Amino acid sequence: MQAQPLISIITTYYNSVQLGDFVKSSMKCLQNQTYQNLELICVNDGSTDSTLDDLEYFAKQDPRIKIYTKENQKYAQYSKGYGQEKASGEFIFLFDHDDLIDFDTIEKCYQTFLIHPELDIVSPIVITKFTDGNIKNIHNIYLSDSQTFEFKKFTGSQIIKDTVGRYDNHIRGLYRKEVFKSHSFGFTEPLLNADEIVERLIYEKAKFVGNCDAVYTHYIHPDSSAKLLSPKRIDFVRTDSLLRKIFKEKGIYENRRAIFEFIAYKNLVNSLKIFHYFSENMNNEEYTKQSQRLQESYNGLDKATVISQFTGLAKIYNSVLLSNFSLLSSFYKYKK
Repeated sequence: MQAQPLISIITTYYNSVQLGDFVKSSMKCLQNQTYQNLELICVNDGSTDSTLDDLEYFAKQDPRIKIYTKENQKYAQYSKGYGQEKASGEFIFLFDHDDLIDFDTIEKCYQTFLIHPELDIVSPIVITKFTDGNIKNIHNIYLSDSQTFEFKKFTGSQIIKDTVGRYDNHIRGLYRKEVFKSHSFGFTEPLLNADEIVERLIYEKAKFVGNCDAVYTHYIHPDSSAKLLSPKRIDFVRTDSLLRKIFKEKGIYENRRAIFEFIAYKNLVNSLKIFHYFSENMNNEEYTKQSQRLQESYNGLDKATVISQFTGLAKIYNSVLLSNFSLLSSFYKYKK
């Protein structure tokens, strides 16, 4: 009987006990997987609570658990990149400490690779829930009305095309090692949402992406770093600027230009509000950096495409605002 290949599951932890006792809940999912030949890469990202103690408690019971502690660099991309470097399995699964997977999720993903060897990524059904248990949406790679499973596969090039502007797909998958490691999550520039750039570049490396009937439950936590009101959220406009350039270079921007530019405008408006909210507490260096980012975002925006998506008074209103950056910025400085 052929031995099962090693599968690495990367989980990053930062103050996971304080945020919701997530070490215990994640370990329950991971240690009880029906697929046994696992390497559990646990990156402790400089936690200041008892997260490391909890991880060490579980590691004493399970030799598959490998703990790596690194200095917190304020951006999750570096802990993900650290885990990415340490993972040695033939297949790799990235798991958020505050999410859940069924006990047979890894098994089902791997079995799908055996049945469909042309695949480079296999995604379970992703159910996105609020913390009160209400379901926001279900993705079977693409949006689905139910958990009813139907096998589908798409080229990696199609997957990345359908992320231009917004993600029309949601993948939380098992990757072949060479695809997962093709681009580092430790992106060259620190950004709150740097993983949105890296994910897309990795998708492009996949020949095919398929699905299985396993379940990954992704939770929306209102106190997560991506949701909290913070100057870091201004990073979104920088990410848009980088993605616009990437998408244009790859020739996949034009078909979804309207979607991309409308979302980029929304991100600019939200970032202006955040900038003005926090600007008084910024030092000169931070103030200059964020001001330049916002100006760059405005300059790069395809304003005609944005305006064309409004009608009536909204069209007039946004045409005036978009006519001048200082006007736009001042408006959202004083608008409550």
